[in-house]
Amino acid sequence: MAKTWQGRFKKQIDPEADKFNASVSFDKRLFKHDVAAGIAHAGALSRAGIITGAEEKKITSGLKKVLAMESRIDFSKYEDVHSAVEMELTALIGDAGKKLHTGRSRNDLVATDTRLYVIEDSALIEKELKLLLKALLKLAKKNTNSFIKGYTHMQQAQYVSAAHWAMAYFEMFKRDLTLLNTFRERVSVMPLGSGAIAGSNFAIDRAYAAKALGFKNISANSMDGVSDRDFAADFCYFCSLSSVHLSRMAEEIIMYATTEFNLIDIDDSFATGSSLMPQKKNPDIAELLRGKSAGFMGNLLSMLAMMKGLPLTYNKDMQEDKVTLFRSLDEIKSCLHIAARLIDNIAFKKDNNENTFMYSVDVADYLVEQGVPFRDAHEITGKLVGYCVEKEKQFTQLSKAELAEISPKLNAEMIASLSPEKSVNMKKTAGSPSVKSVTKQIADAERFLK
Repeated sequence: MAKTWQGRFKKQIDPEADKFNASVSFDKRLFKHDVAAGIAHAGALSRAGIITGAEEKKITSGLKKVLAMESRIDFSKYEDVHSAVEMELTALIGDAGKKLHTGRSRNDLVATDTRLYVIEDSALIEKELKLLLKALLKLAKKNTNSFIKGYTHMQQAQYVSAAHWAMAYFEMFKRDLTLLNTFRERVSVMPLGSGAIAGSNFAIDRAYAAKALGFKNISANSMDGVSDRDFAADFCYFCSLSSVHLSRMAEEIIMYATTEFNLIDIDDSFATGSSLMPQKKNPDIAELLRGKSAGFMGNLLSMLAMMKGLPLTYNKDMQEDKVTLFRSLDEIKSCLHIAARLIDNIAFKKDNNENTFMYSVDVADYLVEQGVPFRDAHEITGKLVGYCVEKEKQFTQLSKAELAEISPKLNAEMIASLSPEKSVNMKKTAGSPSVKSVTKQIADAERFLK
């Protein structure tokens, strides 16, 4: 089929070069947005007196019919989605269809279509993010009085509640939601009307087209308008960061489900087995969430590397932005959705393996309350730990005499009274794992999601 740019050429494009050059196999998903941009542009052309009102109606009606025909169109005949829309329209309504491309280029059109596509899809991503937030909130509500070991440097550190753990990830994905909303503000800039590089000789009302398409602003510079792919990099960054949060959460679920940690049980419906070892219960869903994060980071790097050396304005390299962008779009929706389902299918176990060394800060703080300077309290408690390590004992297994030998300031009754629950609830700062603090975090989260 003839190309929209065939006029200056004496030869047809080589079939292999044509196939290599074509983008319709992946940009055809922009079809309805290309139609929408066409309808808005036709309205702007009519208002500028470039086409008549009757021609605008004919083009608009034709584009709507073309949209209804989408499933029956043989896209393989076309170089790209823009050619498909224009040629199908012209075949349907005749010469009026040839006027639609007045004052625009595929350069500004593809940038407009892609922004529209991502804006629409971001609403679906927001929905999946909120479902994940709700799942974490539900898990937190169930576990305000479930106490688990917290880690720093992968060493047992201090007791926290399982609810506090869930709310930590709530905060991460809450930030992702905020970042997504920031992205939606930044992407809502319409390039249409920038032409190929230098705008148009016709006084086309770009503000009218922007309003018709739902954009908040128009691009201020035509050269930047057609060559800006910051929005694509922004989105790939959002996906990368969100996938890092998913990966961190998945890693902990994987660890906590091991026999060694034994803190989490994954429901059978969200685990798999081994073809050889009958006893195995594998956390494959969590492992895939962890593994897929690498792909999102690769997509971001691909986007940045593609753009880093490009001169103004549009270059064919930019055709590859959609391959990367669409891959991230599709995967992040899938990952967020399955992550929410996974959270709904895990349960925290009771931790019966108490480690009294994790009360060390509580002991030191008790000494501070008795008037001991913190650095001295730290030293005394460190000696207590060292003695217990040497004797292979827990704090609660030491006699009063042993405690007095380490320091007369150590209180046997206070140490004996410690438990994971008491340790957690001794914390008084805002944002801490105490039941009071976590209850407030949950209440704040519920208000955020309303």
